[in-house]
Amino acid sequence: MSNAIAGPGWLLADSVIGLIAEVQDIAGPGQLSEKEDVTNQDSPSFYKEWIPTLLDGGVLTFTCNYIPGDASQGGATGLLSFMHARALRTWTLTPPAPLAAHVIGFTGYVVKWDTKEPYSKAAKLDVEIAISGPVTTA
Repeated sequence: MSNAIAGPGWLLADSVIGLIAEVQDIAGPGQLSEKEDVTNQDSPSFYKEWIPTLLDGGVLTFTCNYIPGDASQGGATGLLSFMHARALRTWTLTPPAPLAAHVIGFTGYVVKWDTKEPYSKAAKLDVEIAISGPVTTA
């Protein structure tokens, strides 16, 4: 039997303003390890050799239903204001019950705030958070 969990129910929150309104798809955090080529004349069987170097917390991207004037999304106290202030924020991504104790935590900067207002669909807000430092899991 699988222990997989469904996508709906994840909550994205900033440590000060709380939940971000009407978040839909979330991708990330996508962590990376940089690598350095250390291939040399003694490398076995002419294969490249690598060593890991710096770790990168990656990015978290998400889409919301865009709600003009919403405190969590806008320019006065929300996502757009975080980007304008170039403010490092503390974030949590919480899975749905019964796994809510397994929170993913990180700090990061809002580096993209992009609205879409299609003719025949709901307005959307695409956001990207560049993670600075480690990602933690409980």
